Amino acid sequence: MRQVGTVKKKTLGMVRRITAGFLSTGAALSMAGVFLVVFVNSVRRYTLGKSFEWGEELPVYLAVYGVMFGAALAYLQDRHVRFMVVVNFLPRRVCHVLFLVVDLAMVCIGAGLTRSGYLFMAKRGDIEASGIIGPANWLKALSGIDAIETLGFMAPYQAAMVLGGVLVTVAAALKFLERITGGGMQPGGSG
Repeated sequence: MRQVGTVKKKTLGMVRRITAGFLSTGAALSMAGVFLVVFVNSVRRYTLGKSFEWGEELPVYLAVYGVMFGAALAYLQDRHVRFMVVVNFLPRRVCHVLFLVVDLAMVCIGAGLTRSGYLFMAKRGDIEASGIIGPANWLKALSGIDAIETLGFMAPYQAAMVLGGVLVTVAAALKFLERITGGGMQPGGSG
């Protein structure tokens, strides 16, 4: 019986590491994209006197994706905002139950964010992204790939909320499983 528990903990640990790697890679690539677009646009503005029309809008959308990846990673690593002043005065058992309840609440909140993000995207996703629609249409004409035109509308950028909800839900569920198997953050310590 003890071996089965050890296998489950190892499997959960592996899933957690893979998920953390995915989330940190997503956050890093998003932020690298923000830096690259801002850098290229700045160099172009100061050398040629004009910037790309999409260079002002795209970094904002990339940053939102980065925040979604980062928020889920912070939750998975127990590095999110928490009022430990209060928690440190509670008995360990009460803290453990409190953390489990918070994890389950975050699963529900993540699911709600996913749903509301989807509804928002479904309702307003066909609005043109003003600074990006021109280049998207140009790329569509150049490549002959009709799907590229989608990048000129708000749906791909509003999808960050859907992705963020899914990622927070997964991170909270993994944290919950980690805590009930004894591998998560214990009150007064770090996980």
